Amino acid sequence: MLPSLLFSRYHAGMDKLRASTYSILRWSERYTKTDMVYLASGGFWLVLEQAVGIALSMSLAIAFGHFASKDMYGNYKYVLSLAAMFGAISLSGLGDAMSQSVARGLDGTLVQSFKLQIKWSLPFVLLSLGASAYYGFLGNGYLASALIIVAFLQPLLSALSPFAGFFFAQKDFARGSLSLIGTNTFTFIAMIAALFLGERAIILVGTYFLAKTIASGYFFWKARTHARNTITDPELLHYSSHLSVMNILAAIADKFDSIIIFSLLGPVQLATYAFAGAAPEQLKGVLKNFYGLSLPKLTGRPLEELRVTLWRKILLLSLFTFACIGLYILIAPLLFRVFFPVYLDSVQYSQWYALSIVFSAIPPMLLASLTAHKKTRALYIVTNGPSIILIASILILVPLYGIMGAVIAQIIYRAGNAAIVSWQFMKS
Repeated sequence: MLPSLLFSRYHAGMDKLRASTYSILRWSERYTKTDMVYLASGGFWLVLEQAVGIALSMSLAIAFGHFASKDMYGNYKYVLSLAAMFGAISLSGLGDAMSQSVARGLDGTLVQSFKLQIKWSLPFVLLSLGASAYYGFLGNGYLASALIIVAFLQPLLSALSPFAGFFFAQKDFARGSLSLIGTNTFTFIAMIAALFLGERAIILVGTYFLAKTIASGYFFWKARTHARNTITDPELLHYSSHLSVMNILAAIADKFDSIIIFSLLGPVQLATYAFAGAAPEQLKGVLKNFYGLSLPKLTGRPLEELRVTLWRKILLLSLFTFACIGLYILIAPLLFRVFFPVYLDSVQYSQWYALSIVFSAIPPMLLASLTAHKKTRALYIVTNGPSIILIASILILVPLYGIMGAVIAQIIYRAGNAAIVSWQFMKS
């Protein structure tokens, strides 16, 4: 009798709490001008996924800082950067195109996108194998071997990776977030184990790609079981090709700083730069969640309406970002002394790097709006314009000022990116 009474009171209390929370969220909408119930339901899972991701990423960074030499870590980061840059010639926009189709009820595009990604991966494979042969000719056995791994696992990983975007497009933020948490946790455990297998970067590279591919394969299979239909999108290849072509410069620019630093300054300096950006980039990742959260919601709303309503939301997000960056700049020296004592030379670079993230609060929702409404010409401009700025800045500033030049280039790029995206959003 007593357990039943306690159980009923528990459920009554939870119902009352849910009703109160719902009322508070609806009340807050008069000030935020945002569907706060949708944001809380989807945002909770995205924040949870991001929190776990940050914890795993920082824990792995701490492990790297204590158990891997700077040379080893720099070489490992260089291969990941090459893999990402070579991905510029694949169908890199297929994931976004698939998500947009699923948001319109075309769930068969999940499998369709997998087949297209595999079919169009040949240029990536040939480029990776060509680079492997080049480094083998130069006598660099590590890079030659690592790029063979990249050539055969990265295409499969890219084809399997859209599982989270599939769930998010269905507005199933719980499954999407939990699948990402599962993938990241599995990869984290594998990487920690790899750190103790020997002081060799090739082990880290192989473990990373193999673990990510296995985990992504499992959750891709789970996503297939939640498809509501098998309807495909005849425009998927056409639209994803547009997105991919416009992303070529962006994919190159995204890792261009790492490639240039490694080539001009060496793996040790690349490791220093990577640790400088490690924490600030986590906040950037949080902000990118607003793209995935916004895309399904913005797909059915007129662009003219969004030009009026989005700016208030962006202002609130910018104020939050500014506060987080200010706090990080203050505590960065302490964080590095406690967690990354080997990388104390990264502190000043990290504080300046963090300033670039202030501008990252502006583009996500604006880009989601342009993508949802298939503003292809505007997307070409907002993708390529800032990328040209970043590549030019790195080419000029890194030879002159080293790591600090790369940091300044990031600030210039993100300020320019925010300005260009805002301009195109208002005029398209």
